[in-house]
Amino acid sequence: MTVSQEQPSDIENGASAAAQDPMAKFDGANTSGSSVDSGAGPTPKVSAVNSSAASSARPAFERKLSISEQASAGSTGKFRAPSYLRWIEFPFRVKNIQTHQYLEEATGHVMDVAARGPINQTGSFVGAAMIRLAAAQAGGPNEVIYGIKASSVLTVGSMIVGITAGITMPFVGALVDHTDHRKAMGSVSALIIVLAVGFQLMLNADTWFAIWVLETIGGYFLIMHQVCTMAYLPDLTHDLTEMGHYTARFMMNQYFVQGIFTSIVIAVSFTRQTTNLQTALLAAGLSTGIGAICFGYAWIFLFRRRPRLREIPQGHNIFTTGFKQLLVTSRVVFGEYKALKWFMIALLFSPEAGAGVILAIAVTFLTFFVNMDVKEIAVASITMLFSNIPGAMISKRMCRWINPLNSFRCAEVMFAIVNALIAGTVTGSTQRDKNLVYFYASLMGVAFGWMFPSQRTLAVALIPKGQETEIMGLISFFGQIVGWLPVFVFTAMNENGVSMRWGLASVSFFLITSCLITFFCGNYEDALELVAHTSDEYLDDYRRKSGLESRESFADNKASEANSKGEDGKVRGTEGTEITS
Repeated sequence: MTVSQEQPSDIENGASAAAQDPMAKFDGANTSGSSVDSGAGPTPKVSAVNSSAASSARPAFERKLSISEQASAGSTGKFRAPSYLRWIEFPFRVKNIQTHQYLEEATGHVMDVAARGPINQTGSFVGAAMIRLAAAQAGGPNEVIYGIKASSVLTVGSMIVGITAGITMPFVGALVDHTDHRKAMGSVSALIIVLAVGFQLMLNADTWFAIWVLETIGGYFLIMHQVCTMAYLPDLTHDLTEMGHYTARFMMNQYFVQGIFTSIVIAVSFTRQTTNLQTALLAAGLSTGIGAICFGYAWIFLFRRRPRLREIPQGHNIFTTGFKQLLVTSRVVFGEYKALKWFMIALLFSPEAGAGVILAIAVTFLTFFVNMDVKEIAVASITMLFSNIPGAMISKRMCRWINPLNSFRCAEVMFAIVNALIAGTVTGSTQRDKNLVYFYASLMGVAFGWMFPSQRTLAVALIPKGQETEIMGLISFFGQIVGWLPVFVFTAMNENGVSMRWGLASVSFFLITSCLITFFCGNYEDALELVAHTSDEYLDDYRRKSGLESRESFADNKASEANSKGEDGKVRGTEGTEITS
């Protein structure tokens, strides 16, 4: 997977004007007498001009260009997809609800999650087949192999991923912040993920342990990749209404692609009467192909390079800087950003480690307690996946109606209740129990689809701009360093002969604890106001560093050329579209 080395080029008059006078685009969040919509996000979309002199100098209401819009406008187009490949991105394009234009990096996010969805889903197919092979070799699910019960193999792997990621993700965030390799990190991690899934095609009774190692490695790089992509997310827009739209659409597209993928696997497995192992191999092969296409296209043609945000301090190297920055960032967050601090503490108990932790528990529970085979688990998965779509739509509306913080709380409560109902009413492996699993899967899907877009939107709102990768590394540290605790509790109970129902029920305890902690965040509007000024500072710093570290500036070095093209006040976005400045 190659990494493009882009050179900025001509941009039109709107962007160059923004670069020459950054504050001419926006009056600021705290201007005396200005009117700010508290629901608009950390950087309001518009600002009222307070003096007649200012009014005569520029329009009263103007939309500020985001970093992603500037990066697209400043691209030469040299590394855009050739025309004969561009049809690949058409199904993944998503419009900005304010400008009604397509943005390359927004399309890149959609293609990225479309690749991750089937890869995540493959974990349930391969995981279920793998632990059955482990149990067969051990002589039963409760027999010991490699020092643990065969039924604990999947959850132990999830713990290893969580602990390793928690220790190293802050370094990854600092590496991206202190170098210009954000895009390279995303590209390389995507490549390793695809290779790890591809090697799972070798799964059989003799290789299951090697595949378990590869799945563990792939799980680690999946978390690393998520940190890299999350660093691009705040650059899409400064308006939370737009951000809520983007995050909901990203999740809806992920679930839709994941649902189509799972439907194909189910259809083939039932019509051809495949075994558990054959179904897992089919899923691994399909997800490898989807990942190679979507990851490859997005990271070669759509995501743009970013200049380094900070220099390595004198006397330090990138390794020591990463962990030193973790301490510095922790002190700043805990000392200055109350809402972000408590949100991060809440994530200690929320299943953001996501899905990986919950997936390991769910697959183990369904395989050994409910005695579902891979195809039955796939039916439950697809029921859940298509229910994710209305959940994401609920998230989009609730973020706007009651703000992302309250939306996140409501989704966590729903998730906890549904999980508790599963533990309380699914009591065995009868057909009735399996039917209950299918029913609860639809409710769980709504909760998942609601919770994660709300969480993404809330994180973007609370993080000071210009420190995204660094703080995302810190958030990952908090989430991963204790994020393995639910799977640890489940595994410990299982190893000591406690029913898996109680291990599953413990997940609800963690979710409710997370929800209660968010009430320490304080007032949501106050939290937005606290970080509003950082958006302007980040934009100015981005323009300055782009000009210093590139052969040609995204704006400043081409201002005269852009000015010569007219006074229409527009800049180019994706090919064939315009962004009004």
